[in-house]
Amino acid sequence: MDRQDIRELVVRDVMHTEWPVLGPDSAVEDAIRLFAERRISGSPVVEEGELLGIVTEGDLIFQDAEVHSPGFLEILGGVVPLGNWEEYREEALKSAGVTVREVMTENPVTVTPETPLPETATIMAEQGLKILPVMADESLAGVISRIDILTLHLLNPRQ
Repeated sequence: MDRQDIRELVVRDVMHTEWPVLGPDSAVEDAIRLFAERRISGSPVVEEGELLGIVTEGDLIFQDAEVHSPGFLEILGGVVPLGNWEEYREEALKSAGVTVREVMTENPVTVTPETPLPETATIMAEQGLKILPVMADESLAGVISRIDILTLHLLNPRQ
């Protein structure tokens, strides 16, 4: 790649077009094995060409995490739940999941091949995302990761 200002690049310039994908019925163990063997932190979940979600190390770590239920407060014979029950429900389901469908994040944030890299980096930083699916014409065109953007700083340092 010629030396050029990183701010002028778009996702297409650095995205991976041959990134491994998982099916929704893949076992969680298969996802873990894929991540370890390929040294990746996540994978799009695709079925019949449609992006259903994304599964990441963060989703899979729930398999080993302790899930803490919200507490209760008993007042005048009634029980008042403390904490967010929806978050607890999601964590409990993920910790018990055996298929990718059960642990994946549905409706993931995506970018297009023409999204500028500074905008992509901002999305990743603000939302705490390590990888983003790249969508073109409603189909998965590839993936971009944080390291793809960070590597550009080594290859094309600002002057």
